[in-house]
Amino acid sequence: MFDVDPDKPDIPALARIQLWMGVLCMVASIISLLLAFSGSEWINEVYAFGCAVAIFLVALLFVGQAKILELQAVISARVKSRFAMEGMARNMAPQTAERKLPIIPQVKGERVIKVGEQEARDQGLRLK
Repeated sequence: MFDVDPDKPDIPALARIQLWMGVLCMVASIISLLLAFSGSEWINEVYAFGCAVAIFLVALLFVGQAKILELQAVISARVKSRFAMEGMARNMAPQTAERKLPIIPQVKGERVIKVGEQEARDQGLRLK
């Protein structure tokens, strides 16, 4: 299920656990299906077949979650390396005169709202 690739990071332990739980559920599903068709008197065929289907769906869920966790680790490693490369490229870029200028703080003035004379009288505002 999981490939060993030197490009990829290690597979998280939770992904390995879920993968093996999924494999175990697949085996249990096959055993339940065999019991459903065995014809033994002590086994209810309907429950055994329903249980086989339910266990198979749980197995698919476990395997799918394991694959998602593996891909999250890969994506996380790639994003971290991309940001690291961008940071290195930004630091290695030549410093220009434009980048060395300090930031000039902006002076905040009064907030001016233009309202018509008639609207101002209707709302009870005084004109300056």
